[in-house]
Amino acid sequence: MSPGNGGTPAGAAHAHRQAQTGSNAVKGLAGLPYKVFVPRDPHPGGRVLVSIHGVSRNAREHLDLLRPYAERHGAALIVPSFAADSYRDYQRMGRRGRGPRADLALIRLLNDVGSRSGLATDCVDIFGFSGGAQFAHRFAMAHSRRVRRLVLGAAGWYTMPDHKQPYPYGIADAEGLGGVRLSALAAARLPTLVLVGEHDDCPDDEELNRTQTVCRSQGLGRLHRAQAWVQAMKAYASVRGESAAVDLQVLPGVGHSFRDAVIQGGLGSRIFQHCYAPGLNPGLRKQAHNPAEESCTGQVACQGHMGGLVES
Repeated sequence: MSPGNGGTPAGAAHAHRQAQTGSNAVKGLAGLPYKVFVPRDPHPGGRVLVSIHGVSRNAREHLDLLRPYAERHGAALIVPSFAADSYRDYQRMGRRGRGPRADLALIRLLNDVGSRSGLATDCVDIFGFSGGAQFAHRFAMAHSRRVRRLVLGAAGWYTMPDHKQPYPYGIADAEGLGGVRLSALAAARLPTLVLVGEHDDCPDDEELNRTQTVCRSQGLGRLHRAQAWVQAMKAYASVRGESAAVDLQVLPGVGHSFRDAVIQGGLGSRIFQHCYAPGLNPGLRKQAHNPAEESCTGQVACQGHMGGLVES
């Protein structure tokens, strides 16, 4: 586990001093480039959100569009970038023979950021969009102790809580991950919000997994697949005497676009509300918000890249 300092005010102040001075004190590990944004007024509770991009590798867009929300909520924002040429299987955490282990690379990154910046990275909030949502829910099944709250945006398909299906379709036989034990029940206990655009259910999307295994168990489009996964997680927990903390919301008027989901569908508001103001009602169809209209006074503290650093 990362030593960090538990997200103390002193640690937050240290991280912000790095932002103010442009210090390049955080080093990228495991060939995983990343950027860290630290707000001007960090929350004393040590809020840290990790945002995982989809296969378009739009990490910079995640940083730019989510920064105003991070600033408003006093949350640090960590945005890794899984390069296509090396992390080609990152959505499934990097199975044997398909590139490096993406889950272990993220853990090493979090440990390093925590130890060097003072941010609380032992247990973080994670958001993923599209392929990033695939990674995020699988990471939660494998490393639930590193996740506090989870937000899944429009995953193309899911690992179902099915002990009869091998990974990545189900949770049996994770040999390709070096024997990692997947726990659907541990993931079901995590407060999880699944978000999908109301128009993001086209079965002809060429990026979708169209194997019979997925189509039969999850449906044809992202919205139906999200509904199937949420129902399956709730049923899995219920038969074990527990309640799954998993909910689904539909983003109004948007399809499969991260930018549109943030600017028109209220995605940013819902991510940060779920993580940092869970008791409030987002006003489902009236919270579309343009982050470009807000000022952002915090700074990108550092950016790491393949073991070397450049100043932001």
